[in-house]
Amino acid sequence: MRKIYLFCFLFALNGLFAQKKDKLYPVAVYEKVWQEKNSDTRLKMIKSIWLEDSTFEDPSASIKGITAFNNVINEFYKKNPDAILTSGSKIVKDNYVTWEWKVLDSKNNLIMAGRDFARLNGKGQVSKIIGFWDKGATLSEADILKNLEADNLKVAAKYYESLFKTRDFDAVATVVADGAVYNQAVGLPYGGTYTGFSEWTKMFTKSTEFFDLQIEKEPTYFSDASKNEVIIYFIMSCKSKKSGKTMSVPISEHIDLKDGKITAVRSFYYDTKQFAEFLKSKK
Repeated sequence: MRKIYLFCFLFALNGLFAQKKDKLYPVAVYEKVWQEKNSDTRLKMIKSIWLEDSTFEDPSASIKGITAFNNVINEFYKKNPDAILTSGSKIVKDNYVTWEWKVLDSKNNLIMAGRDFARLNGKGQVSKIIGFWDKGATLSEADILKNLEADNLKVAAKYYESLFKTRDFDAVATVVADGAVYNQAVGLPYGGTYTGFSEWTKMFTKSTEFFDLQIEKEPTYFSDASKNEVIIYFIMSCKSKKSGKTMSVPISEHIDLKDGKITAVRSFYYDTKQFAEFLKSKK
């Protein structure tokens, strides 16, 4: 008899567990929605748990409907392209679910944290989400830009050290995005626009046919994190392979970055015409 009671108890317990699991299904999808960075793929996921009268509210937005919710997440990823969502255990009561969450960047720095409350409709869909932010855990915009600036400067420094000092093209390649564009001064014998790192390499190699260089003055870095830009200013001492003469060449390189990679470089010379004539001159 006891075995029968135990079996019934376990059966009922399993039923309750399954019921809770089913109830959490829309919340699980909701979290996956926030982890999906592709807008079209995400929109399909949203439609499976979201209705046109479902609402989302947090300190950044108050919206209703499927497309509007997708747009909120799109805007979030524009500001935080490397964001990673983590969340805590769920507390369920009737058709309500609540849980804590955190958003980290790719280097595990905290971007923001808070708690969400979800109201479910009992049919596998979300009726309402209310998000509360933990202001004490949220990075200010100034802190976010400061972190971005530090990351951008590290990338620019690695580019400079690897290209102009160690001539390690493999190391340069690790910080250059696919399809990145290098605009070299047109007046130089290796000038022009080069797209993709393989083309960059050809340009770098061609430049070595004309001169050898040493760094005369180490670089100064200027940064504008709000625009994802870094400018490097330094002075090269160049020795012409044709004439054997040397020349000091002040140069600045304007670097554009995105997601921790260089997307474009534009080189500026103090006197491009003089430098071009220097490279072409004979003994």
